[in-house]
This record gives sequence, C-alpha cells and structure tokens, in this order.
Amino acid sequence: MKKRNMVIIAAAAAGLAAGALLSACGGGDTRETQTEAQTTEEETTEEETAQESTEEETSQETEEELTVTGEIVAAGMSSITIRTEDGEETSYLKEGTEVDMEGDQVEGTVVTITYVERDGMNYALRITDAQ
Repeated sequence: MKKRNMVIIAAAAAGLAAGALLSACGGGDTRETQTEAQTTEEETTEEETAQESTEEETSQETEEELTVTGEIVAAGMSSITIRTEDGEETSYLKEGTEVDMEGDQVEGTVVTITYVERDGMNYALRITDAQ
C-alpha cells in the first residue's frame, strides 16, 4: 500500500512539474508576441515618420519664392527687418540665407529679399543689393 501511495504521489508531483514547465514555456510565447508587437509598432512609427518627412519635403518644394525690396530698418544675426516703399515693415528670418551684397547689412541700405512663407513666418533665402 505504501508503494502504491508513493507511486501516486510521485505521479502527481511529476504532473505538477510538467504543468509548471508548460506554463513557463507559454510565458516564452508571450514574450515573443510582445517583441513582435513592439517590432510592428516601431516599423509603423518609422513609416509614419518617413511619410511626414516626405510631406514636409514636398511642401518645401512647392513653396512659392517671393521677392520684396525695401530699406533695412534693423538687422541682427538671425533676422532682418525692412520697410517697403508703401511704409510697411516686415521681418525675415535669415538662418542659412545666401547674402550677396557689396556692403554690410546696415540701416538705410536698400536690399532685395527673396523669401518663402512657412508656418506664418518669412524665411529669407537670398539678400542682395537692390537693383
């Protein structure tokens, strides 16, 4: 009888151990599923970023270049303000702007600015002496 009880207890213990082992293996599948989901999410994010970048490049390519001529009323390192013939004063950001002038950007100098409007701001592309 004791041997029979020992066999039953051993079988039960083996069954429990096998169940625990299967549960642990199932946890591995969960990790793989989480990793696959994370990879899919990262790929989706990369695709969205690439699409936004392409849309921005397309937007910048289709921006209309405008030209204005006026007298400099203020000029700093990152911006320039001019007054046009009709008395309107307008400022332009000039980061990375091509400057083709014989003199400096000082008050009273008449210049021509080629620019684009983007996000409610004027971005100077070129500043030249007025012709």
